[in-house]
Amino acid sequence: MRINKDYLLAGIVFAIGLFFVIGSYDFPPGEHFLNSSRSFPMLLGYSLIGLSIWQLIQTIRKTKEEEGETGSPSIQEVKRGILYLLFTVVYIFLLIPFIGFLFSTLIFLLIGMLYYKEVRWYTATLVSIGMIGFIYVVFEKLMYIRLP
Repeated sequence: MRINKDYLLAGIVFAIGLFFVIGSYDFPPGEHFLNSSRSFPMLLGYSLIGLSIWQLIQTIRKTKEEEGETGSPSIQEVKRGILYLLFTVVYIFLLIPFIGFLFSTLIFLLIGMLYYKEVRWYTATLVSIGMIGFIYVVFEKLMYIRLP
């Protein structure tokens, strides 16, 4: 029996989310929900669980629409995936230690969106800057967590 990769992805993301939710209860509760040490892992876990359920629903709909069709990734898609994986390793092990989290994440998001050519350059720039702004506000201003 062949396992659909979308079902597998939904299961793995659900398990990771459940791990974060259960693990967050080991941390002490704080005075406020966003200031406690358990708020981020709990929010992350619930978000991952929600996304995994959404992925599962999308996969079921897609499977019903495409009964009988099989699609395997092409060589070009595999090469692009490997190249993006290598870029992710460079981002984690070289960019973050040398230029910091915020600037390296901005570069990573911008290049990643432009590499896959899903959006235009100005949309990729706006989304990247907006995401960095969102991360900065949530961590630095709301939760008082300093970013590296």
